[in-house]
Amino acid sequence: MIVSRLIHQAPLPAGLTPSLIIMIAPFEVGFLGYTNIMQRIDQFAAILFYIGLFLFIVLLFKVFNKSVPFGASWWAVSFPMAALSNAALKYAMFVHSWLLIAIAAVILALVSLVLIVLFIRTLNILFNGQLLKG
Repeated sequence: MIVSRLIHQAPLPAGLTPSLIIMIAPFEVGFLGYTNIMQRIDQFAAILFYIGLFLFIVLLFKVFNKSVPFGASWWAVSFPMAALSNAALKYAMFVHSWLLIAIAAVILALVSLVLIVLFIRTLNILFNGQLLKG
């Protein structure tokens, strides 16, 4: 339904664009839940991980764009990116590939940077009186 809406309907308002990153969360949380239950990483788990990673890479350039205004909706990127980071670290530890370890490290650094920026910018608009403004 979300993909259909993105293709066939009017684009999301600029303030809601960061919420697109939520689309990666089901794949990464599914990967983490599946691997915790099965106690192994198989092809299905790898497919879940790589679909989420692919969606993240595709949406990265659409969401993290200077034209998207900052607002409270930006916090919607924190949970999916943290889930992606956790899944990438778990997958990299299983595969023992230097490339996947590097990708996991980059994602972890990126999510850390994003959380710091979100915190600082949120405090900034809070103290300017713009956070709760309707």
